[in-house]
Amino acid sequence: MPNDNGRQAAPTFSPVPVMRPVDQVRISIVQAIATGALRPGDRLPSELDQARGFQVSRAAVREALRSLVEMGLVTTVQGRGGGSFVNRVDAGPVARNLGEAMDVLLHLDAINVSELLEARRALEGTCARLGAKRRSARDLQAMEELLGQARDAALSDADWLALDVRFHRAVAGCARNRVLVVPLFALHAIVQPRLNEEILPLLRRDEINAEHTAIAAAIRDRDADAATAAVDHHLDRLERLYRRAGVR
Repeated sequence: MPNDNGRQAAPTFSPVPVMRPVDQVRISIVQAIATGALRPGDRLPSELDQARGFQVSRAAVREALRSLVEMGLVTTVQGRGGGSFVNRVDAGPVARNLGEAMDVLLHLDAINVSELLEARRALEGTCARLGAKRRSARDLQAMEELLGQARDAALSDADWLALDVRFHRAVAGCARNRVLVVPLFALHAIVQPRLNEEILPLLRRDEINAEHTAIAAAIRDRDADAATAAVDHHLDRLERLYRRAGVR
């Protein structure tokens, strides 16, 4: 914009944050794993060698490695012959960390149950729709076995709820989309069991089992619309039960 003298005003600059040493180490290692420069089983240089190479403190290297262990990308072995080794990439640890973070946010009222249900509906509905197109015979067998186990009236509440989580994870797995699976597994593995325990006195096993059966049948029949509708119907029931139980 011109100033009073008719000249173009100089642009306004702001400082760019400098990357913390620990972030420099962590991101460099993640990039090396992502590009294949580091492969599963490879041993990372020692903390001292990394500190010299990155020109950071050993404490920064140690903190970066700790975060990579939590992400499931690296395993650290103590003692002679030990060190830090690259893992085969697995979404499980990331999903657990995300789920634990969501559980904390729920406790702190930073997110609410309505938001969780809305996210779950969007993710699981999409997974069911994709699963109807992509499911394998092994997927169908896994869901059928879980449904059969869930019909056992002798099951304890804890075992039945665990099967509930496993069934929904099996539905998600049919989609063959790991980006969708990570946040959905986080909801299933951490948040959803706690919410289900809140409404346990209101749950009727036969109704929930029947709704699960309808989801599996739609996926088996490759009916994407029916699969999405079955998920919506199931989550509609849960949402009503949460309201009745006063879950906020």
